[in-house]
Amino acid sequence: MESNSHVSSTLSDERGKSISPIGAQLLSLLKEGGPLTRDQLVKKLSIPRTTIYDGLKKLITRNEVKKYPFYQAERSRGRPQVLFSLLDDKK
Repeated sequence: MESNSHVSSTLSDERGKSISPIGAQLLSLLKEGGPLTRDQLVKKLSIPRTTIYDGLKKLITRNEVKKYPFYQAERSRGRPQVLFSLLDDKK
């Protein structure tokens, strides 16, 4: 006899599209905490950096999250920090 106790590893967003548990965690954190860097997300979620980045890429593709550079006045050299936040209509 076959059991149907398989638990789905995906959730659905408000439009009924499936979203991974990591995607849901990222959306929740960005909704509460505002724009965050990938390092901040890694520290808050204790999930590997590459997993966070993969989740963010999927959310960017789905038009849930945006990525933009943040230039600090006191940092004149090097790369700008990259922030991730919800799109304005998702807040």
